[in-house]
Amino acid sequence: MALPTHRRLHVELRDDLKKRGTKGLGKVINDATRKTFTANADGAVLEFAHRQPDVGFWNGVKYYGSGKSSRIRIRRTPAAEVVPAAAEVK
Repeated sequence: MALPTHRRLHVELRDDLKKRGTKGLGKVINDATRKTFTANADGAVLEFAHRQPDVGFWNGVKYYGSGKSSRIRIRRTPAAEVVPAAAEVK
């Protein structure tokens, strides 16, 4: 699998978080300075690194306000493969 661009990762992360049914999901923001993506969800801040070692999961940290935090792991949706239509044979 080729290393995806930050834009593609951004779109995939946003879509996966929406599919989880998180209510009140804010925009997924690309923080290029810190090399992270952040999103607000259910009153918490989710933070994911640009580089993810596990292709099948999003690994990150969930921050609750200004206090405690916990590690999170979210299964990624497999990327849809585009299958070209078979050429017609005459």
